[in-house]
Amino acid sequence: MAKVKAPLFSFGASGQLAKSLVYMNWKGIDDVRQFVIPANPKTADQQQQRGYFTAAVGQWHTDGFTLEDVKAWNLLALALKEALSGFNVYVRLKVNSLIAELTWRKFVDITIGTPTADTCDVTIAEATEHASTLYYGTSKTSMVESVEGAFETDTETYAMTGLTADTVYYFYIKTTEAGAAERT
Repeated sequence: MAKVKAPLFSFGASGQLAKSLVYMNWKGIDDVRQFVIPANPKTADQQQQRGYFTAAVGQWHTDGFTLEDVKAWNLLALALKEALSGFNVYVRLKVNSLIAELTWRKFVDITIGTPTADTCDVTIAEATEHASTLYYGTSKTSMVESVEGAFETDTETYAMTGLTADTVYYFYIKTTEAGAAERT
């Protein structure tokens, strides 16, 4: 049964209408589509794709993300200017890395040091050394400055320089290692 808000086809509606149309609101976007019963072919390729999604969703819950990590993923989703959540972005990147058979390394346990007049260090707890770059800037959509990580025993440190006091900076870390996929 469709729930109408003002006259039909005007302000909005939600639900199905006589198994012919489905009215919905998805992330603030009003949508009407034909009612269909989806096919479920269960091919080997489809089962493999479902396995990728199952793995990605499971790892979202077990990768050890803190509340701050989830906020960072949500901020990345906003920066992409698509109707996505941080969870959606993570699953997209994770599934793409599984399809491309890349090694996924999770970036967790990130510590932002105390800023000085023009520098700030960012440290990640890492068991082994690998090539990665920290990109930073004053806009969440334009991070053009970059710095390579320096590995020391169990940590990778990035020294951001040329900062301005009382300015908010955004950053993300991305692997530059061949055959790997990761991002904060």
